[in-house]
Amino acid sequence: MLEHPIHYLRFLLKRELNALYASVVLRDLAFSMVGIFVPLYLFVELKYSLGFIILFYLIYSLSYLLFLIPSSKLVNIFSFKYIVLISSPLYISYFIFLDFIPAYSWLFYFAPFMLGLADSFFWLGFHFEFSGASDYKERGKEIGNWYNLSLFSGLVGPLVGGSLLLVSGFQLLFFIVAALIFGSAVPMFFCRYKNKKMEVEFKKIFSVKSLRDGIAYFGNGGVGIAGGIFWPIFVFSFLQGYLKLGSLATIISLFTLLFTILVAKLSDMFDRRFVVKIGSIFNCISWLLRIFVTNTLQIVGSYLFGGFSSMATELPFSALMYDKSKNRGEYFIMRGIYFSLGRIGFLLLMLWVGSLKGSFLLAGVFSLLHMFL
Repeated sequence: MLEHPIHYLRFLLKRELNALYASVVLRDLAFSMVGIFVPLYLFVELKYSLGFIILFYLIYSLSYLLFLIPSSKLVNIFSFKYIVLISSPLYISYFIFLDFIPAYSWLFYFAPFMLGLADSFFWLGFHFEFSGASDYKERGKEIGNWYNLSLFSGLVGPLVGGSLLLVSGFQLLFFIVAALIFGSAVPMFFCRYKNKKMEVEFKKIFSVKSLRDGIAYFGNGGVGIAGGIFWPIFVFSFLQGYLKLGSLATIISLFTLLFTILVAKLSDMFDRRFVVKIGSIFNCISWLLRIFVTNTLQIVGSYLFGGFSSMATELPFSALMYDKSKNRGEYFIMRGIYFSLGRIGFLLLMLWVGSLKGSFLLAGVFSLLHMFL
């Protein structure tokens, strides 16, 4: 007699890493559908200036920073499956607020606040859980599996998101994304694994020993802002179409997916600090080259090179982060604080610089800070 498919699903998700992969991939699919389009929604559809978009993400970053320590108290109480479940309504509220900004302009300030609250809760819990569930000797491979699955969802997400925007609009896209985020909690309920309590020694968060690592996370936060906000706006100015942008992001994800397999192996075979340093140099070069982009072909080439160099940095960087954390709560809080400060610092510099290409120069400099880890 054949087993029902649900039994195979239960068996597969009993292993904590598989459940984590399934949960975060559903979430990544949701955000890949909408992530690169949110800055464009504000900039193109709602006609906010670049200064207001910077303000939007400053509010988000400050909210994330503000709620990190309170979130650690909740992470200590709830297992990760409940963290995913509790954070889902917060994320859904964020997308509802985005949708209603045209009708209620004050939601422009409240939406990023809600996103910061949701992210501080979810990511602190996720990093702590993954650190406990993953294995030191195979961490590069395990993070590679996570990145590959996320990139695979990224193959579909931007294309689907762009297609929905072409035929319908942002309202339907926000609704589908909200449903996927809520569904991302389901896989964790098949898993019986429960991590230890998050022990936090707050005096260690700002210790001198953590300063070097903090500089690396400061740089990581700044580069993430450049890639998530200013680069999509710049690319859209050339392509002039949501579907074109989504299709290009899908193609880049496909090539990056293949490259990730190699980087995951290198991350386990060689010293991770060495791989991070090499990746950081190439990532810096990729950002500086974007300053000189003047046509669509160069956009595609720089996007592809940026995807490779970013993965060569991020994958071993994440593996090294989990190694150094030793599954200690204060390390992830420290990481989150410096990561947020990097975002805030980058955005404040952008208020002064005031140009998209200036963000690429800043991102090149911030990329080199990864080498401090």
